[in-house]
Amino acid sequence: MRHSQFTDAEILHLIGEADAGVPVDEICRTARVSLRTFYRWRRRFGGLSVPAVLQMKELEAENRRLRSMVSNLAERLKGPALGEAAHLPGRPARATAPLPPARASVLAAERCGGAVVGRFASVRVTR
Repeated sequence: MRHSQFTDAEILHLIGEADAGVPVDEICRTARVSLRTFYRWRRRFGGLSVPAVLQMKELEAENRRLRSMVSNLAERLKGPALGEAAHLPGRPARATAPLPPARASVLAAERCGGAVVGRFASVRVTR
C-alpha cells in the first residue's frame, strides 16, 4: 500500500481547518487531495490530537509485532515432525517415547474387539 505524502500532523491540521469552518472543497483543492481522501482522513483521525495519533500508531505497531509472535508460536507448535517434541521457549521439552510393541498390540486388539488383523496379525493377545 502506498504511503501518504502528508504527515499525521498535516492531516490533523487540514481536519482542524474544516472544523473551524473552512469549506472542505477549498481545503481539498489547495492540498490537492480528493474529497474521498479527506473524508477517509476525517473518519480515521477525526477528534484526535497529535499525541493521541502517535499513541495510536505505537499501538498499531505493537499489535503487528504481537500478531507475528503469535503466528510464529503457532507455526512452531503445529510444525514439528513426528518424533520431535514441541515445546514453548523457556520450558523443557517432554520426552515422548513410542509405545513398546507389546503395548501397541494390546491397544490394537482392544480397538478391534479382540480380533487382531492387518499389520498386527502375527501378534496374538492372550488373556
